[in-house]
Amino acid sequence: MNSSHLPHVTALRRMVVATTLCATMVSLPALAQDSTPSAASAPAEKPATSAAAAADTASASARIGTVKRVEGEVLIGREGDMRKPAPGEGILLSDRLTTGKNGAASLMLKDGTVLTMGPDTTMDLSQYAFDSTTQKGNFLLDLLEGSVRVVTGLLGKANPDLFKVSTPTSVVGVRGTDFIVETQEK
Repeated sequence: MNSSHLPHVTALRRMVVATTLCATMVSLPALAQDSTPSAASAPAEKPATSAAAAADTASASARIGTVKRVEGEVLIGREGDMRKPAPGEGILLSDRLTTGKNGAASLMLKDGTVLTMGPDTTMDLSQYAFDSTTQKGNFLLDLLEGSVRVVTGLLGKANPDLFKVSTPTSVVGVRGTDFIVETQEK
């Protein structure tokens, strides 16, 4: 297949080499330790009004991964609060990530999953849970437009039935460890 027909795949190839190098330099235990704030260093929070509200707040603000590389126009956040991320910045559950025409980004989740976004891509990290002790959890990425390369970590290998990528026209159940999903413009 000629890569000139797949502009998103060509752009993804640029990021793959750098992403692979970053991924091999970070050990999973170190990533998990860096992403879990200690009780001593955590800022004091107001008491939650209920256990359910506390769980919702904790899950919405829990760091699920790290931005590893950014090229060109890249934004991260939630509606009304989008910002340009820097390498090393945390990724939160339900964050939306977008890249512009010349943008690309590489992210690593707590289980070692690496996501490499191509240009003109919008995706939501809709569900993510990972228990490093049991290696159980789930993952749902909503790819709204563009392309993303996924190299699964421990979660995709241990629980492939609970590792899914959704596009506007389908839901992909993962059975491999390295794949690219691309949505086509209408």
